[in-house]
Amino acid sequence: MNIVRINVNSNTIKYEEIVKNSKYYLLGARGLTSQIVHDEVPPRCDPLGSENKLILANGILTGSPFPNSARTSIGAKSPLTNGIKEANVGGRPSFMLAKHGIRALVFEDVSSELKILLINENRIELLPGNEYKGLGNYELHRKLRSKYGEKIGLYSIGPAGEHRLPSATVAANDLEGYPSRHAARGGLGAVMGSKGIKAIVIIPSKESKVKVHDLKKFREASTPFAKHLAETKKVFSTFGTALNMRIMSEHQGLPTKNFQFGSFDKISNIDGEKLHELVMARGGKKNLACSPNCVIKCSNLIVDENGNHITSSLEYETMCLNGTNLLIDDLDSLAKIDHFCDDVGIDTIEFGGTVGVAMDCGKIPWGDAEAVFNILDKEIRENTKIGKLYGNGVRNIGKKLNAQRIPEIKGQGISAYDPRVFKGMGVTYATSPMGADHTSGAAIAGRIPSQTKDYGELTKNEGKFDLSFELQVYTTVLDSMGCCYFIGPSYENMEIITAAINAMYNTDLTRAEVINIGKHILKSELAFNEKAGITKDTNDVPEFFKLEPSEPSGLKFTFKKEELHDFWEKLE
Repeated sequence: MNIVRINVNSNTIKYEEIVKNSKYYLLGARGLTSQIVHDEVPPRCDPLGSENKLILANGILTGSPFPNSARTSIGAKSPLTNGIKEANVGGRPSFMLAKHGIRALVFEDVSSELKILLINENRIELLPGNEYKGLGNYELHRKLRSKYGEKIGLYSIGPAGEHRLPSATVAANDLEGYPSRHAARGGLGAVMGSKGIKAIVIIPSKESKVKVHDLKKFREASTPFAKHLAETKKVFSTFGTALNMRIMSEHQGLPTKNFQFGSFDKISNIDGEKLHELVMARGGKKNLACSPNCVIKCSNLIVDENGNHITSSLEYETMCLNGTNLLIDDLDSLAKIDHFCDDVGIDTIEFGGTVGVAMDCGKIPWGDAEAVFNILDKEIRENTKIGKLYGNGVRNIGKKLNAQRIPEIKGQGISAYDPRVFKGMGVTYATSPMGADHTSGAAIAGRIPSQTKDYGELTKNEGKFDLSFELQVYTTVLDSMGCCYFIGPSYENMEIITAAINAMYNTDLTRAEVINIGKHILKSELAFNEKAGITKDTNDVPEFFKLEPSEPSGLKFTFKKEELHDFWEKLE
């Protein structure tokens, strides 16, 4: 496998083979992006300047038959948090990159000209891309598929990335061909825009360069696990992440009206069951895989009343941050918001949090979906003054409007779980190197990292440091494999991962050594952040979560800053 380095200024492309026992041999996806950022990016550099690097990497199990293992990690110094950032995404391209023998693409320097990176069987080249300037992801993908073929893999940015807005995403095309999968958090699309890369086009390879040393042993680990996931996730496969809408409202931890409340009285209008009914009634699709080898298949495809595609994979976080958080209770409106976000290339979580602050400050009426459409499809797309305000994230608009409630940590908007209710998730938000990112260690109802330990009741402090710590470590391992964390960040599953690595790479790692991969990555991320000025003192939640109870639960965030400050000491 190779690391391919692309200098976007000089148009030079260099290949580095990853040889056995080298530094990067068993580092993939998040492990590789974070290590390269740690080693090569000056922590105090301008995230949109020439010293930052953008890395797209697949996991060390990507390209193999292991279930749910074809995600891409995208990493850089974040223009949103000013710290290290990794966001991962499903879709077609990661598996295709691996088949070409590419573990990572590293983009260096900056370019004022738009370019396309074309990857085919025998050559990688930079091509002029100015003809695609200003295009949304949907039109861009249509044009590129028309030119290079329907089966290509694509990464791209929309207008928000070109405008270098700190909420901009990197899109990947899904298995149906739509630009619906996004490495959304942390503004990595803005970094891609600073490199002048409008899109990366991957032509399908004829043969795979991914090798599995002992396929028999590999399948002994992966096949029963895949069957187990397919059987135990059937409800999740049917309703998808939207199932969480009602569940989280019943737990009274659903972000509602800019985190003033934890449940929504009109939840039945926009819950998972209602979405399922709408999709099936109109002839949309459910049970879709987000990437090759996905066996959980929790994605959906939504069409309008005339059968025209609106959006794909409408998910819980998008639905609650742009639904209950804004008091919008119409599924068609949420689907349209998701479509516009995917097209202009902006993070639905950061955007919903940003609009929530604006509504809380009286700038937009609560529930005004038309105003939200206009911000996305006109203001952000055209990079107006208003567009910049809503594209620069939760912290920025909160400060501009002198807001009372600014739901962000380390510069990144808090996602779809109230930290006053989901105490373990609150710890993850406060301590993750990534900012307020639920995917760093999703301590939600029902998710525990070990079957033999008691982590306490959901809304109580007891056991939540262990819960968050273990979930963050195991999730980091899964991220580095290229795996979706829905397969389960648990101590038990680390044994299955270990068996798969050993069979694929002819190694004899122990489970403890695989877990240490996750710990090592986290150490590198934390070390980078310390040098970037994001110190242990930033391990905290906004003050209003400590002072204002979430209603109707009456709960507040009750961990002390001093406790959170020392959270990572056990990594030593």
